[in-house]
Amino acid sequence: MRPRRASPTARTRAALPTGTATPVAQEGPETTHLVVADRWGNVIAYNLTIESTGGNGIVVPGRGVLLNNELTDFTFGPAPGDPNLPGPGKRPRSSMAPTLVFDDGRPVLAAGSPGGSTIITTVLQILLNRYELGMSLPDALAAPRATQRNTAQTQAEQGFLDLYRAELEAKGHSFVLNPEIGAATALEFLSRNRVQAVAEPSRRGGGSAMVVSPSR
Repeated sequence: MRPRRASPTARTRAALPTGTATPVAQEGPETTHLVVADRWGNVIAYNLTIESTGGNGIVVPGRGVLLNNELTDFTFGPAPGDPNLPGPGKRPRSSMAPTLVFDDGRPVLAAGSPGGSTIITTVLQILLNRYELGMSLPDALAAPRATQRNTAQTQAEQGFLDLYRAELEAKGHSFVLNPEIGAATALEFLSRNRVQAVAEPSRRGGGSAMVVSPSR
């Protein structure tokens, strides 16, 4: 039977919200990421990037979804031979990395982030923190980050530099400060009937994570 709506039951209410969103005067044109799970175990990790306010100005009829203008992620200008030039059958390069983690076919975690070319390293560090370093999911999101994108210097948050800079510079690494890397959201199935929802505690003013109980 096809569910009519996504509505978690009382049994799925597990963790208290992590992080509190700070209202802003106006919404910017940046990428948004969200994760959602319902009581049937369906999970979505969703990256929306519209490149500029209003995307391409077209809304899907009857759906209320703005179409993006991701064409701007192609290379334009004099760049002969660049594989990222627009052309038939091509998609522009993109760093969006909405991620679902499965254990024997069963979803156990969902995560993702905005942040342009820092998205991939943000998601990677969350997964490494959770599964390799044994952090809880809230700690995995809050941990300081770095991002290396084939540049001479690695961008890193101040917290990362405080912890690791001296040791890594002794090995030949070079760093430049990036105050905030990513703005992730994630959820994890703690058991059959318990889901933990997590968002950034402070980056970009803090995120929002909660279990929604619809009014009856």
